[in-house]
Amino acid sequence: MKKFFISIAVIIVLIAGAVMAVPYFLPKEKIIQIVREKGQEATGREITVGHVGVRIFPSIALTLSDFAIGNPSWAKEKNLLEVGRLDVRLALRPLLEKRVEVSRFSLKNPVIHLEKSTAGKGSWEIKPPSAQPSSGKASGGTSSAANDLDIRFGKFHIDNGLLTYNDHASESATKVEKINVVITFPDLKSAVQLDGDLFYNEKRVGLALEFEKPMALAEGKSSPGAVNIKTDLAHGKLSGTFSTAGTMFKGNVEAAISDLPQHMVWVTGKEQPIPFQKVAYKSSLNVSATQAVLDGAALTLDEIEAKGNVKVGFAGKPDIFARLSLNKLNLDRFMPEKTAGKGPAGPAPAGVSSDWDAAPMDFSALKSVNVDAVLDTQGFSLKGAEVGSSKLAVQLRDGKLRFTSSEALLFDGVFSSELSAEAAATPMLAFKFMMKDVQAKPILSTFANFKKLSGGAFADVSATSKGHSQRDIINNLNGNGSVTFKNGALEGIDLVNIAQLLQKKMTDMSIGGGKTEFVDMGGTFTITNGVASNQDFAMRGPLVQAKGAGTIDLPKKYIQYRVTPKLTASSGEDNAKGLGIPVDIKGPFSGIKVKPDYAGAVRNVLNNPEAVKETIHNVRDQAKGLQGMMKDIGKNPDQALGALLGVPPKKKQEPAAPVEPPVPEAVPVEAVPAEEVPAP
Repeated sequence: MKKFFISIAVIIVLIAGAVMAVPYFLPKEKIIQIVREKGQEATGREITVGHVGVRIFPSIALTLSDFAIGNPSWAKEKNLLEVGRLDVRLALRPLLEKRVEVSRFSLKNPVIHLEKSTAGKGSWEIKPPSAQPSSGKASGGTSSAANDLDIRFGKFHIDNGLLTYNDHASESATKVEKINVVITFPDLKSAVQLDGDLFYNEKRVGLALEFEKPMALAEGKSSPGAVNIKTDLAHGKLSGTFSTAGTMFKGNVEAAISDLPQHMVWVTGKEQPIPFQKVAYKSSLNVSATQAVLDGAALTLDEIEAKGNVKVGFAGKPDIFARLSLNKLNLDRFMPEKTAGKGPAGPAPAGVSSDWDAAPMDFSALKSVNVDAVLDTQGFSLKGAEVGSSKLAVQLRDGKLRFTSSEALLFDGVFSSELSAEAAATPMLAFKFMMKDVQAKPILSTFANFKKLSGGAFADVSATSKGHSQRDIINNLNGNGSVTFKNGALEGIDLVNIAQLLQKKMTDMSIGGGKTEFVDMGGTFTITNGVASNQDFAMRGPLVQAKGAGTIDLPKKYIQYRVTPKLTASSGEDNAKGLGIPVDIKGPFSGIKVKPDYAGAVRNVLNNPEAVKETIHNVRDQAKGLQGMMKDIGKNPDQALGALLGVPPKKKQEPAAPVEPPVPEAVPVEAVPAEEVPAP
């Protein structure tokens, strides 16, 4: 780009030379020829001049119209530079004193088409002038002749300019129009100032630039300077030392946006869901061709404040190193908004279970950047849930991601997590989750709209999976873990009442009402191909104990469990003895049903009458009046069982073959609404 501007300066000098040839009465056609030949020699590009106007008094003036510098053959646009009218004026008297004073330089309707080829070559890379033999000592700076040359400038005007940029590799294009600029550059040793504006996507952008040593920049050296950009919604400023080689900028940067969503619509031309309104940023900045370093960065997004240091390498794949601190964050702002006129998605209707999404998931972004970031947070809040301070770490390299969260407070307990992912030929995932004494009811009601389980939750879960879609990942899920709840209650199922059914002759049952209090409840599980299997479910409470086993089929979204409660006199007693009524808990996630297995209970009584006695012995105060009935079990179990369940005795002439007693009509089989039954 620097060569481009130097070449343009060469063209201006050639034009001035053509003007100096006027006293020798060269015809205009000859001037045009000289400009074209010298310009093409200097740039290697085709030069076009439509018309030349010359005036000598009271100042030397040259006017060119339809002036153009061609683009390389691969470019889409024919010309790199097009000028509708070029007006140059030289003061006459200073020339007599061997001084060049450009009193006016004006470009009207200039058009610059910048393009970048698929190979990465820029159309602005103009061939430099041929090297000429040097007379005199070589110098690392400006030549002696250039230092001694006294050139002064008035104001440069650019009116109604147009700039386009076309990247052939990314097939992206940018256009900036209505460029109006005034440049003040008194002489080669003075500062240059630029003030003006332009329009991008029909919005005005104000510009202000200042460089103290512009000629040093042209030579690849450094110069102090500042750049200010301002729009109706945003402003930004760079102030420090600029250079066209080595460290291209070292100084401070600050920016602010008053309306980020509208600003992004203006920049991208698309509406995007952005959770922030106001943005402010400031830091020191050090930029070279290979990296940008931000020290003391302070970013404010509405009420969110992030501070720290960031280094971004871009010699190849972007490489981000960050150490940041973050104040408390409200995550609700990142949740999708409810569609107007519609409620939340919620569970599917009873009996309906939607399938897992089979749409391919794109993991390729994991390969596009490397990240080493640590974020110290002061906590989060989501739907009223408060998460304490924690340290989040992200390691991403060559498509392999590892995310860890240190222990953080959550509902009177602590939790931590670890996630890893790899963008392999078949994407792979793994996660670990730990929870200690986190209150179950607020977290389940907050995040799952489930309010039937309370108590302190303890969990240790580890799982892996792989696949290209959500469905693949669920089907390939494997792992193990344990989950325990302590000192809580399970609402909607009264296991004590179920266990007392035999004592109450099943005439006073309320399975769907009440609750079951427990001291602890839980078990271990394994996950194979998305099916979680638990064989040691156990619950211990002050009046009832329960054991069970079952599976949760995640691919099919189906649960199948059998739990058998038994009455106990004390929560401190382990392995309570006695008779229990099995309870089947099964069905799709959208419609889980609870069914006591009375036939199984009857078989238990016939096969083990001593268990009934044991039950009565364990809870003697709840079974008064039943001992006499139980005495007959040993003599005539069938008749005693009929009396216990309220079934008329069988006649002697009836076949002796045992049959399964019918379920009394007074007993509701599906007593608990699906939505009120928790999965164990």
